[in-house]
Amino acid sequence: MNGPTHTRRDPGTLGQADRPEQVDEVGQAPNALDAAGEASVDGEREDGGVPWRRLDNRLLLVQLKWIVPPVLSTGFYALITLGRLDREAYIRLGLLAGVFLLIMLWRLVELLTTRYRVAGDNLEVRTGLLGRRRRTVPCDRIRGVDLTADPFLRVFGLVTMKITTAQGGGEQGDTSLEALRRADAEELRQALLRRAGAAPGATDPDRVIARMDWAWLRYMPLNSWGVLAVLVVGASALRILDGFGIKPERILRAVLGFLGAAGLWESIVIGTLALLVVGSVTAVALAAEEWWGYRLERDESDNFAVHRGLLTTRSLSIDERRMRGIEVTEPLALRLGGGAHVAAVATGLQKSEGLEVSKMRTLSPGVPRARAHEIAAVVVGEHPSPTTAALRPHPRAALRRRHVRAGLTVLAPCAVLALLGLLLTPVLLHIAWISAAVLLPAGAVFAHSGYRALGHTLHGRHLLTRYGTFIRRTVALRRDSVIGWVIVQSPAQRRSGLATILVTTAACKGGAYPVRDVDLAEGLAFADEAVPGLLAPFVERG
Repeated sequence: MNGPTHTRRDPGTLGQADRPEQVDEVGQAPNALDAAGEASVDGEREDGGVPWRRLDNRLLLVQLKWIVPPVLSTGFYALITLGRLDREAYIRLGLLAGVFLLIMLWRLVELLTTRYRVAGDNLEVRTGLLGRRRRTVPCDRIRGVDLTADPFLRVFGLVTMKITTAQGGGEQGDTSLEALRRADAEELRQALLRRAGAAPGATDPDRVIARMDWAWLRYMPLNSWGVLAVLVVGASALRILDGFGIKPERILRAVLGFLGAAGLWESIVIGTLALLVVGSVTAVALAAEEWWGYRLERDESDNFAVHRGLLTTRSLSIDERRMRGIEVTEPLALRLGGGAHVAAVATGLQKSEGLEVSKMRTLSPGVPRARAHEIAAVVVGEHPSPTTAALRPHPRAALRRRHVRAGLTVLAPCAVLALLGLLLTPVLLHIAWISAAVLLPAGAVFAHSGYRALGHTLHGRHLLTRYGTFIRRTVALRRDSVIGWVIVQSPAQRRSGLATILVTTAACKGGAYPVRDVDLAEGLAFADEAVPGLLAPFVERG
């Protein structure tokens, strides 16, 4: 059941930033481009005398990167087959090369027809050959200008600029300009932020919040991405080889032959250890590439900037006006190792794609937990950090709910296996009781861990909530950024006198941060104390 809901506007989103961007299609809008607009690139000026600017011509060379995949595929297949390429292989490789050439030509047309300029207080971008598109972004809507450069762009001294607006991501949100000279990109970035009222200041060593410490390298293997990356790459390679007529069974037989006379269990143990070692090394390599040269700083205009990357360099900025709080995130493996990440709670990011939001919000790699709280304290400007405040514990009924949920999650599939075992084969019976014996204690441990994570409190201008079993999140949200409350009660929660209080804010991708399984009366009092008067008209008092 959903309880009372009340919302208000976030003060940080009021004003001119609510004006929508203008996106005009040729033949559909009064100011659609015509053929005369193209001449302005070559010196003619229009609409106030500001000339349009092209992307750098070296983008033609950058697009040659689309030839790399078919070349590598051909070389890899020739290596595996010792140079024996049959007619079918040539056809497959030719089709693959044709697909990538089409992609390259499509990207070339898109980029060669892109023009941009800063006219007054607007950034204007137009692109397209047949169906032309023109986007006008008011500078007062700009909340960040980020620069990235993959290895191909870096070879030619180019970068990609991404302009983040108050509208968030999506087709009608962020704007990208690919293949700009770095000097031109920095100049344009400063011009846009200056018009947005957030011009970047010079880097001051005293304003550097955190730099890369290679002692943090020990936290990099403590995630599952390395193992997943190895599995994905391995599965993809087997799929490609199968497409070229090389059956995966031959490779598996070769691997088993390499292991020699080792038994089944020995082979499983060796394979698991090898996967963990290769996965850990891969995780370290990926994290080192992503966070190489990491520096988090605050410029003279109080904007936060994150610089990082080895092969692909990234320069991400978050306007201080967008900041609504801070989040300390502890994935399970990283938490067991005593580490944590720091992420920004800010508006303007929540409508982008999930993985992109995670990268844009993240302010630090895996660092010691104490260091994460120090970074959080500097970012929010409070010492000690509000994320270290003592939290109010939740009722024991919340613990019982987690134990019941964990038990049902384990026993339901085990009961199905046991039933099938009675009908089909005793082997399934043994699998059922062994699984129950192993998973029930593990479920109880996770249930207790999830309960220990629960907590909430008020700390100065922030409200805090903590939750999560596998990924524990401690969120410090500014109270003036709360725009509403949603009270949710399931039938089981009603029987236990519990509720989940959803703190609605424009700074959360999901729309709200939860205060899970709190006593109903205490949760209502917490909401009323956090933002006095917002919930009161919807609460009946006895």
